[in-house]
Amino acid sequence: MSMSSSPKDTSVLHLPLFAIAYLHPKHRQDRDWTYRQALGNTALKVSLRIFTALHLRPSLSLKPHLEGERFVLVEPAKSELYTGVAIDKDIEPETIGGTWFPERFTPGTVIPKGQYIVLHFHGGSYILGNGRTASCGFLAKNFLSYTPSAYVFSVQYRLAGDPKGRFPAQLQDVISAYSYLIHTLHIPASCIVLSGDSCGGDLVLGLLRYLLHYDRPSLLPAPKCGWVFSPWCNVPNASNNKAWIDSANYKTEYIPPSFPAWGAKHFLDGLQINELLEQYVTPIRHPFALPSPVLIVTGGQEVLCQDHRDLVHAFQQLPQNTSAVKLYVEENVPHDVLMIGWLLNFRKEARRCSEKAGEFLRGIE
Repeated sequence: MSMSSSPKDTSVLHLPLFAIAYLHPKHRQDRDWTYRQALGNTALKVSLRIFTALHLRPSLSLKPHLEGERFVLVEPAKSELYTGVAIDKDIEPETIGGTWFPERFTPGTVIPKGQYIVLHFHGGSYILGNGRTASCGFLAKNFLSYTPSAYVFSVQYRLAGDPKGRFPAQLQDVISAYSYLIHTLHIPASCIVLSGDSCGGDLVLGLLRYLLHYDRPSLLPAPKCGWVFSPWCNVPNASNNKAWIDSANYKTEYIPPSFPAWGAKHFLDGLQINELLEQYVTPIRHPFALPSPVLIVTGGQEVLCQDHRDLVHAFQQLPQNTSAVKLYVEENVPHDVLMIGWLLNFRKEARRCSEKAGEFLRGIE
């Protein structure tokens, strides 16, 4: 889609007009939104459109930077932990980074009873994000404040724009991170919660599928549960710009169709979508018996909301999952409120989503 044919709400030239129009609530995407929420939504949509129009490919650093000692390096796991779809002749496991919140976890630290370690995979259409404080600090603070989380470890997995960043690079990286918690830090799997937002939610489902089929469960046991926020559950479909724009929720969504399309292009990078690959990049079509309970959270005003309802329905059709997967809808928000809640001032809504995640975790026997 060219810049000239893009919707008006993705054009920087129209942004001043929206800034004036939104002064009256009736012209906002939702009459109940504040001026900041309405204008911020459109400004973010314009920014992401510019990001893709410029064909930007952010690079990642393995230096601590502002995170200091909270940033750690994670070496690849033992080779035997990568099998099947995680093996690729051109893509091999690499050293990655990760950020601890509120402080670095050290081996031997006693995890208080009833508290957990959250292993989080950030969103960004596989093309943006690094899991550090600037992008995940708000999310981590919510988890630490409103769920029984003692620590959050946010993974800096490889981005699809990297030379060696197409699938299965990200799956390899989350396997490495999970192994790091279990085998390096000796954290029991029963004390680990997998969490992911947007494409990170797809990674949570992908890792759970991988754990289910890994032939040595004693080496990679299932976690306590999974939290999946606004998951990207049909990556190949991102090329369908028209379907995105035609969605009933497009008006209230801050993501332009070009952004997920740009991410999917590099994430898949010419790969043939066979059945095995599709299981990992299109989980909405391939439900499986979940090895751990999963909570799926969606925004009632995001484009992917119906996909998330369909995803839950698909998983619940399997008898093993009847009570293992739950859905929570935060009605008045667009995509991934835990990631952008601080930016668009959906703080109360982000808190409620975190509280629901905490209730879900506490309710697991």
